[in-house]
Amino acid sequence: MKNRGFFAKSRRSCLTVSAFFFVLLAAGCRPESYAGNQSESTDQTEVMETEMPSQYVSDTSPEDCLVCGGGEGTVLPLYRGQENLGIVNLNSFDLAPVTINRYDDFGKLVEKAEKGSSTHITNTGENGFFLSVTADTNRGYAHGHLSFDKNEALDMEKTASHLCSDCLNNLMDRCWSDEPFSVGVIDFSTGEIRLFEEKITAFTFGDYYISCDSRDEDEEGSRDIDLLIFYCPERYQD
Repeated sequence: MKNRGFFAKSRRSCLTVSAFFFVLLAAGCRPESYAGNQSESTDQTEVMETEMPSQYVSDTSPEDCLVCGGGEGTVLPLYRGQENLGIVNLNSFDLAPVTINRYDDFGKLVEKAEKGSSTHITNTGENGFFLSVTADTNRGYAHGHLSFDKNEALDMEKTASHLCSDCLNNLMDRCWSDEPFSVGVIDFSTGEIRLFEEKITAFTFGDYYISCDSRDEDEEGSRDIDLLIFYCPERYQD
């Protein structure tokens, strides 16, 4: 009887000690270890983000880049610096201006009323695009029609032959989709480019609001986009 009582007492003591150590582990050890692992994980994430290379790489140097370089062989130098947009095909770098603000032959802004409105039509040829755009320079907006090959997607190899790595990554960072159209708008004052996309029907871009509702003309035909562009710089700035 004494031995069994002693055994039962010892067993209760062991259970009490075990429970005590369990409370200590639950209250103190696990949070400290967890905090350390969390800090280590955060540090590793920061290092990975810092060392993450650009997603797109181009062999075109900044000097030869058509956007941040000289733009040789294109009409871009004629419009560079203007407060206007252009329509551009990045597979071929075909370019057409949308003249909401008028400039003279010396690149000076014409700040006087224009009688009526003007319509410009551009056809860049086979595998290019067709653009008809009417601008009201007095009110600062333009509307028009853009048409290009329905099946022509952005060709990364061709685009990289025109743009350097920085411009290429900046371009793709502005896209919601990994497969945008090859045609988009270029801001002549900044050199920034924004491509049209299947599910994006309107967006703001610099000092512009652009409505770009797209539709298919037929099953094997062209992609048509109805354009409405407002020049609307911020009214109130710090």
